[in-house]
Amino acid sequence: MYVADLVKNFNGEKLIEKITELDIPYKTASYKKNELIVEEGKIDTHFYIIDSGLVSFSVTNSDKLQVITRFLNSNSWFGSANYLLDSPFQFNVTALRDTKIRIYNRNDILRLFQSDSDGFWFLYFDGYTQMHERNALIEIAHHNPRRRLISALLYIANTVGIKTDDGISFPRGITQNHLALVSQVPRTRANVELQKLREQGIIRLKPKPTVILDILKLREQLEIHRTPRP
Repeated sequence: MYVADLVKNFNGEKLIEKITELDIPYKTASYKKNELIVEEGKIDTHFYIIDSGLVSFSVTNSDKLQVITRFLNSNSWFGSANYLLDSPFQFNVTALRDTKIRIYNRNDILRLFQSDSDGFWFLYFDGYTQMHERNALIEIAHHNPRRRLISALLYIANTVGIKTDDGISFPRGITQNHLALVSQVPRTRANVELQKLREQGIIRLKPKPTVILDILKLREQLEIHRTPRP
């Protein structure tokens, strides 16, 4: 079986359920919209499970601007990347709406993983997923602005999008401003490109949240606007 198949078949939610069932001490914290949960560059020794809400991960680029690299919603986790070393946390983690999180001590979770056959795959899956998401976003940076925006729309749809009768909806809390931060396209240019997609009947901008009405046509736009690399 290939690694990709192992990762595909791994059910992280079952391990989350196992952590929940065990008597592992934790504290619960609630965060308001735009409240910082973990700060980039700080040493952090916790493992986090999102019970409800939505968070973003962002980094500061060379121009001192925030670039969103990841979104996580309920029944997701983060913090395992810092398990082996007390290294500085690489991201700002921010609540995008009211969010409730369970906070565990890293060592308590590590002990569980050392005694559980699923523990290795939990860590591997988390690292594998983050690597692929990071590569997808690195790939976005090579595109022209329109293609970057389309790639960012598809990224959000594939990671935290919500299937509805109309199409795939952004979760409540992700705005057009967040889309600009993912695509690294200036807000004014992003608005122009979004309006073009709206006029083509590919997305709906109002009422909020944004809805991708035809994801196949959106994917086709990637090829239409492909710019060969030098």
